[in-house]
Amino acid sequence: MISCGAGPSGRETTASQARGDDPWLVGARCGPDTPAEPAPRIEVLAAGSGPPVGPGVTVRVHYVASLPDGMVLHDSHEGSLPIEIVIGSTPTICGFERALVGMRPGEQRRASVPWPLAFGEPGRPPEIPPRADLVFVIDLYLPADVLVDHGMPPTNPAAGGRRR
Repeated sequence: MISCGAGPSGRETTASQARGDDPWLVGARCGPDTPAEPAPRIEVLAAGSGPPVGPGVTVRVHYVASLPDGMVLHDSHEGSLPIEIVIGSTPTICGFERALVGMRPGEQRRASVPWPLAFGEPGRPPEIPPRADLVFVIDLYLPADVLVDHGMPPTNPAAGGRRR
């Protein structure tokens, strides 16, 4: 068992306790016609370890979505359980899914997602204006079959107890 520190409720999170629904992220998925550019800009805030995740891998994540000016639009931590995503299968906006590919368990990254890979030309009024780029700070939990404590991002000792 891998422990990530006690969360507010002290409960542990396993894949069976993860949330499989996150209507906030539902949008245009990557497809064969989705151009490679513009690509999300990725900044690793804290390195993870282990093999990078890719298509078909089930992961759990928490994220904070904001506009480039810093206005927070959504924080998945408020739902307390992490979101479970099967990369390449879960109906998730293309830019978010592309930001997950290559992450390593325990990693935290900031992904600046251009509007064509977010909610496109129309945006998602009233919260997300048309042609809005989005910024996600993503905490990648270990693959879904590994036990982690509830409510806290993965702990990476080398990162010195990082937080957003």
